[in-house]
Amino acid sequence: MEPRGPVRAVHPEFASLTPRGVSLPAGDTHRPAERAGTAPGREAGTGMESGPAIFAGTAFALFGGALLLWTTVRVRHGEPVVLGVAPRAAAALTGLAGVLFLLLGVWCFGRI
Repeated sequence: MEPRGPVRAVHPEFASLTPRGVSLPAGDTHRPAERAGTAPGREAGTGMESGPAIFAGTAFALFGGALLLWTTVRVRHGEPVVLGVAPRAAAALTGLAGVLFLLLGVWCFGRI
């Protein structure tokens, strides 16, 4: 039986998983070329790994911003931020959480 597509080399870690009697082509594994501006120790990939960082950064930044906005509106209207908790403590803790989520979003964007 002839292979349908181009023959590709198999990474050595996966070569041991092949069934007995099947031979695989030997060769170097694909290593992406280093890109200008890439941080030391990080390989330049295809850019697909930036998708989750963009999604997570957006989610964290939106949540943090919304939490800060909601807390600010509740405090300015004199309404409780958290029921059954001292108003200053609740505003401080939710404000801190909002800032932390914003910083986490900025950190995710910095990983791109």
